Amino acid sequence: MTVSIWFDGGKGRKGKTRLFYARWTESLPDGTRKFHTVPLVRYGDQYRSKGDVEQSPEYKAVVQQVMNGDVDSKHARLLLAVAQARGKAQPDADDTALVRRVTADDAAANTLLADFVEKAFFPDAEARLRAKTVREYRSIWTRYGMAEKTSALRVSDFKPYHGRAILEAIAAQGIRKATLQHAKFLLSAVFVLAVNKGLVDTNPMREAKLPEARGAQETYAYDLAEIKAILALPFDAKTQAVIGVAAFAALRESEITGLHWSDYSGDEITVQRSIDRITGEANPPKTAKSAATVPVIPTLKRLLDAYKASMGDDVMFPGVKRAYIDLDKLALRVIRPALKAAGIPWYGWHAFRRGVASNLFQLGVDELTVQRILRHSKVLVTREHYIKVRDERAEQAMAAFEAAISGTATLQ
Repeated sequence: MTVSIWFDGGKGRKGKTRLFYARWTESLPDGTRKFHTVPLVRYGDQYRSKGDVEQSPEYKAVVQQVMNGDVDSKHARLLLAVAQARGKAQPDADDTALVRRVTADDAAANTLLADFVEKAFFPDAEARLRAKTVREYRSIWTRYGMAEKTSALRVSDFKPYHGRAILEAIAAQGIRKATLQHAKFLLSAVFVLAVNKGLVDTNPMREAKLPEARGAQETYAYDLAEIKAILALPFDAKTQAVIGVAAFAALRESEITGLHWSDYSGDEITVQRSIDRITGEANPPKTAKSAATVPVIPTLKRLLDAYKASMGDDVMFPGVKRAYIDLDKLALRVIRPALKAAGIPWYGWHAFRRGVASNLFQLGVDELTVQRILRHSKVLVTREHYIKVRDERAEQAMAAFEAAISGTATLQ
């Protein structure tokens, strides 16, 4: 990088030019260039030409700074001012260290939260997380006006009551508790990064309490009768196989999308990849326990084998424009119209996964075994979010309860 000397063409009161400047360009990550200019010395008896200025300690100090990789013009101005204040002809290592410390403290004290999220947090998230996750973060950030709510707040000024106020403003829009929790998690993740960058010492969102919000809507699980009715509809072999994998193997939508025939042995399916719905890229399964085998029951085997006979590609469910199928489009264009005509509601792909859990439990399978089949990390998730107890099961339980009471009364 070259530091050139620029001679100011402006004129003073006596018609003489006044200043020499150092200037250089910085190449930015987006391919554009940023120009930097720093005043050096005044025109006078000592400095009458660019050659004279090249010998000045001010010019040499700026060149040394830029060659060391610090291209910030504000740092250069501070460096020259510090050296002058200390009576030195040229800045030394102590001056440089002081300027770096002051500018670092200045950045920590004055970085606006909204700027930090856009310029630091989202780029960091894009480098580390799946595109789907980043898209959800951005959606929360923009949909609930979080940039506007934090526009005047500096990172260093943020306190738990600020977080609470933001969450209360979001809750006032009538959102569910789960969405509010996601908003809190996003802000918490922002401050985890801020802590690691030295902008704050603690994460203030840890102490911000969630306000009251609507409870989550009840989710649905297809029962066996509904699944049989859906599979009785005149779908092609590919659609039948997709529904079969969802309804009888309990794979997640992203896992079904990423299946290869090499993952299917005839007796079991091994989950080896998860497809990002945004980018179409293959990622590892959601968790270590997700990367496991699932037994294939004979009903599913018949559906897969009938479909496989017409396939030559290793990808089990290839897409049209991408390598892997878009299951949302398949549902929208093929499955939902057929279900609507048959009077069967469509509750989404995850209703099949919840259906496997609920149907197995209905048949007397214990929770730990259901957890293993769904490949959850914790049985609590299986129990609280996937197993749905049918009304008839509750009725049967109460009938058995009554029978036990009546029998006891008779014995007495």
